[in-house]
Parts: sequence; structure tokens; C-alpha cells
Amino acid sequence: MFRVAILQFPGTNCEYETRRSINNAGLIGEFVRWNEREKLAAYDAYVLPGGFSYQDRSRAGIIATQDPVMKIIKEQANLGKPVIGICNGCQILIESGLVPGINNNSLAGAVAMNTRVKDGEIIGTGFYHDTVHIKNVAPANRSAITMNMDEGTIIPASVANAEGRFIFQGDLLMKLENNNQIILKYCTDDGMVLNEFPTNPNGALWGIAGVCNKRGNVVAYMPHPERMDTGVPIFASLLSYLERPPVYSEYKVDWQPPASKVDVYASPKECIQMYVDLIITDNEAKSVELALHQQGYKVKVSRKVHWEIWHSNNQDSKDEFVTKLVQSGEILNTNKEKFSLEHQKKAGTVSFLVRYGDDYEGKAVTNTLRDRFDMHAVENVRKAIVWELEIEALDDKVRMDIATKILQTYILYNPYSQECKLIK
Repeated sequence: MFRVAILQFPGTNCEYETRRSINNAGLIGEFVRWNEREKLAAYDAYVLPGGFSYQDRSRAGIIATQDPVMKIIKEQANLGKPVIGICNGCQILIESGLVPGINNNSLAGAVAMNTRVKDGEIIGTGFYHDTVHIKNVAPANRSAITMNMDEGTIIPASVANAEGRFIFQGDLLMKLENNNQIILKYCTDDGMVLNEFPTNPNGALWGIAGVCNKRGNVVAYMPHPERMDTGVPIFASLLSYLERPPVYSEYKVDWQPPASKVDVYASPKECIQMYVDLIITDNEAKSVELALHQQGYKVKVSRKVHWEIWHSNNQDSKDEFVTKLVQSGEILNTNKEKFSLEHQKKAGTVSFLVRYGDDYEGKAVTNTLRDRFDMHAVENVRKAIVWELEIEALDDKVRMDIATKILQTYILYNPYSQECKLIK
């Protein structure tokens, strides 16, 4: 019988229902911890289940991609073994570049924060849980999870995530569609693909729920069919794939990731800026720091939440307006955070400001301050994270070279969903 490794990272929490579905399909599912790398080569297939690996620190899936275990997973995938990523596992596979598998597994897309869109309006963001329907939109043998699912097959599945919105650049998106690498889409119970809530629960482009690599042996999808009996075809297909691997047909995708550009942050003068720092230990910064240490970077990492707040308040002084912002509780939690109105940069650090391109969190805070706290003078709020890298080097150029290499790990930002700027 075929053995399937169910990979457990710190924060994985869907391994038991995943194993149940794997075993019910006639496979043998076994838990393998992220630090048991020596065991992995003996398995026939690999599943990265759902959960919140490393508490989604920095962003969902990215810390796990930096772990040495993913080098082994990539090696096994290159041998043709199936690798399946569900929800958080999907996020890990996208962030690792294994899906869509372009240009030697270069990062080629993002899984961003959910946005629930109905009638052209954003009615919600962030975590969402419900039962949805997904449809196989590719030929049956296109991937390791659709061998037993005819094109057009519809199954219900659970969704439970905060970052499930697939983002690919338009030219690559069309190539993936033409290449049948987009295998699952959200649909109504009768199979209609609609790009609005609730049919599309997270605002994913073109209603995408699942994508495979060129070869079809690596698959990333966001819903949880393993939580329902109707998800059996997914893992029955995996068994069929292992028993009768389809004849390998090389699918070509002629696409080069665009060069990432980091401009210098231009501090707007006409708005209030607030830099929010944790009083307690910042576990998110510490996780990024430890991941970079694993890769040989001697660096101390800290971070701040950065707010830009535009307002037209002619009644309150700046201090009075800032006091109202603090009292709202929307900008910071004074029980564990402090703030300053200027960036207090440490000597020997390189600082980057990272912000989501669509910044729905900033838009949500704008609406909350105006509607719930009657702060109608607030015109716009933008949220970002400032990452500070304290690098052991005497020369500014050497520090900048090291910081640039760290950026290229993508641990601080994903260029397909975020923008990054250097703070001078």
C-alpha cells in the first residue's frame, strides 16, 4: 500500500481529518513532523494540511517555506511524487513557488487576505468559514487529485481561512488557464462560476480554488473537502495517480517573473503618521529572525505597525486628534503597545515599509473610525508594517547588500500582493 506523509509544522491543526480521508481512500497516512526530515524520502506522496503554521507570522505560509524540510519536499516533487497542499498547505506551496511551478519554482503568485465582494461592494475582509461548492474545470487526468473526477464534477467543501484569495498577474493567469493548471473553481451548487460572495468566498481572481504545477503532481487548493464525506474523490484520485501515473506530458509556460522594484519611501507631509511598537515580546519578528538565522543571516529583526491618517479636522489640535485615535482602540492596544509620531531608527539598521497593494485593512479602519466613533474628519487610513533589520556590518553598503539578499527570500513581502519601500 502507498504511504502518504502528512507534514506537521508548528501550528498545523487539520492533520487528523486529513489522515482519516487519506485512510478512507485506501492509502496509509502517517504524521511526519517538520524536523523529521530523514524520514521523508521513504514516502510515496506528501500532504501539507491546513492550520496556521507558525501562527501565520509575517504572512500565511511564508515561515514554513523557509524551513529546511521544504528543500526535501521540492526534491521529491521534482522526482514526480505527488505533493498536495490544503488551505495553509496551499499557502505554503504558493509561497514556495512549487505552485504554479514556473521558472524553476520561482515565486509567481500570492494568496492574499480574503475580500468578500457582492454587487461590486466589499462587504467584509479576513477570516471566513462556511460550506461552498467547487468544480473541477480541467480534464480528469490533469492533476493528482482529479484522476477520478470528470471535468465539470461539483463537490461541496468547507472553507475556513483568512488569506485565501489567489492572485496572479494577468498574463500568467491566462497562461495557467490555457494550460489547464487552474483545476478548481468556486461555483454554485449547479456549477455556475460567479466571482462574487457568497459563491466566491474570498475574492480569488476568476473564482480560483485550486491550482497545480505544470506536471500536475503538485496541487494547492484552499477549501477543505477532507472535512466532508464528499471529499473522498480527492484522495481516491491520489490513489489512482499513484497506481497508474499518467503519461508525462510537458506543459510549457513561457513566463518570466518581473523584477521586483523597491523605491524609497516618500513620507507624506499632510497626514499624521503613527509607529506602533509592542511592549511585550514580538513573536512575529522573532520567528522571522530565527528563519533568517537558519539561512545564515546574522540579523536582529524588529517590526512596527505603521499608520498614515489623513484628516480634515480644524477643531481639535493634533494632540487632541491623536488622543481620540488612541482611545478608539483601532490603532493600537495600549495594554501591550506604545506609539511614536516619528520613525525612531536605530543605528546599523535597514528599514523597509511593506503594505498590501489594496490595503483593505486601512479601508476598514477608515470606515470604523468614521461610522462607529463619529470621527468624520478622518478621510483615509493606510496600514503598513515597518521591518527593521539590524545587521552586523560596519559598512552601509555591505548592510544594504545583505538586506537586499534577505528581501529576495520574500520572507518580508510578496511582490504580487504587497509593495515594499526602503525607509531612509
